[in-house]
Amino acid sequence: MTATAKRHCERRRTACGGKGPCLALSPTRRAKASPGDPRTSPLLAGRRPPPSYRRLAVLAPNTHCGKSYVSGMVVRGLREAGERVWLHKPVSCGDWQDGTAGDGRDLLILAGDGQDPATICPRQFPEACSPHLAAELAGDRFSLADLVRDLPVAPAGTWLVAEGAGGVLTPLSRDRGTNADWVAALDLPVLLVTTPDLGTISVTSCAVEALQRRAIPILGLVISHVRPEDGSVAVARAAEELTTATGLPVLGEVPHGACDAAAGALAAAVSAAMTRACATAPR
Repeated sequence: MTATAKRHCERRRTACGGKGPCLALSPTRRAKASPGDPRTSPLLAGRRPPPSYRRLAVLAPNTHCGKSYVSGMVVRGLREAGERVWLHKPVSCGDWQDGTAGDGRDLLILAGDGQDPATICPRQFPEACSPHLAAELAGDRFSLADLVRDLPVAPAGTWLVAEGAGGVLTPLSRDRGTNADWVAALDLPVLLVTTPDLGTISVTSCAVEALQRRAIPILGLVISHVRPEDGSVAVARAAEELTTATGLPVLGEVPHGACDAAAGALAAAVSAAMTRACATAPR
């Protein structure tokens, strides 16, 4: 785990005493989500998506929005409920130690359920910059098609959580294929992680429009409080303003200092959104 991740997790453990009860869902949405909360009933009971709908991508409008932490919460929450989960990130850059990048190391901690660890983050580079530049500096020139082929094929009934690198329109490959292009090629629905900070209405709306232009289904938003709340109106009103601006539901909020006790509730909300997507998908 990277030094940054360790400090982040330590803040979360301190905030809840290492036991919880921080919830991933905002107080206004907690009551609605409680029937699917695995602490009160089995996760997905009667609401489990079919195997072909157990794949999703976790993207964000920009880097440093907390998508790696949210991805980890979804993985852990599903596993707590007895689900098998594989994970994948096409490329990770920066925070280089012992031949691996920071996000690659953090995701490797979550390896399990029979997945070959080499498939979790197969391309890692030292330079902390856009993946296509980091790869070029390392003498590696791969295409978007290469990244599509890298995605592991999970066994039937196993969830696959694929996390992007950087923002929705960050170039990943030498042909400048973006995260949005990667997800579109893989036909994955998206969980969009964003922050509540000033400016989020604009950047989140732009990310949503970029995904919608490619006809990519969006399950909903997760608001990640990567910084302590400052008491501003912008932060306090972010959830309702983002829903109004994008037309998307906020599936959960991850408070600053939240701990993994929140994982089950967030996984339940994501799975319910997947089930809804399955019910409305064209036949």
